Amino acid sequence: MSSQFSLFNGGIVGESPLIDVLLDEIGTAARCDLTVLIFGESGTGKELVARAIHDQSARAMNPFVSVNCGTLTETLLESELFGYERGAFTGANEKRKGLFEAAQKGTIFLDEIGEMSAASQVKLLRVLQESTIRPVGARSETHVDARVIAATNRNLGLELQAGRFREDLFYRIAVLAINTPPLRKRSSDIPLLIDHFLCEAEKRSKCSRKRRVEKEAIRSLSNYPWPGNVRQLKHVVEKLVATTMDGDLITAEAARRALPNGHLAGARAQVPLLYHENDSLEAFLDRTLLTLYEQLLATTGNHSQAARLLRIDRTSLYQRLERARRRVQNNG
Repeated sequence: MSSQFSLFNGGIVGESPLIDVLLDEIGTAARCDLTVLIFGESGTGKELVARAIHDQSARAMNPFVSVNCGTLTETLLESELFGYERGAFTGANEKRKGLFEAAQKGTIFLDEIGEMSAASQVKLLRVLQESTIRPVGARSETHVDARVIAATNRNLGLELQAGRFREDLFYRIAVLAINTPPLRKRSSDIPLLIDHFLCEAEKRSKCSRKRRVEKEAIRSLSNYPWPGNVRQLKHVVEKLVATTMDGDLITAEAARRALPNGHLAGARAQVPLLYHENDSLEAFLDRTLLTLYEQLLATTGNHSQAARLLRIDRTSLYQRLERARRRVQNNG
């Protein structure tokens, strides 16, 4: 039942237990009108989840408006969200409605809400409390009726502790919380996703004959850790379609070549046994951490993704790595 829902409602493809849980949470969120916080790694489909909630809700016939808070400066974000009056600033030659007004009676999706500045957080909190906005340069407020769904790939618990995210805003947006699971935790869904993205890519390229995927290629792709999650898998499948002909067999070798740095996906990164005679436990753990991090970095090519795979924020990870390097150097 979950795979039928996913294939025909928003593209959330899968039938693993984690997807069943996700679909249940989407259904629960759709039946009420509370604010929702979607959290999860980059590429796990947070906007798809937001759209699925909207599409199944009582607001489905009204607009779904999306904005990425991480791509706009504080000033631009304010004018995008709340709009502005003519003459409010240089270049404001006419009045413009903001996204909250554009989402009237519908849903506004605030992606990467963890990137908001402190000042923007205060203004958003007021909107949630009062259901009103004040466009830039306006003297009066405007009532808005838009459901807020927010998303982040940051650990907002750590952001709260560091004072970078307001506690009162957090509890306002996280009335309902939904986690989008990383692809490595639902690898049984990868064959379904490959077939789904293959069909999509072939439709766009107007292929006359469908490509076939070798079983070993599916196994190879299923064993890859996918630091970029579903988005990365989609791009790899699109690359395979672009580099093969209609009706071709996609081989395991072709799949491996399509992965970053020609990674041999059939062999997951493994940490060799680094125990030396007369080692202390601390020395062994230090070398293991450093080796594991280097292997993850070689696989992902990205410090942030390596940190996410280790389930630790970058600052804490760098501190641990620095301590480990110093101890290893001092012990020769």
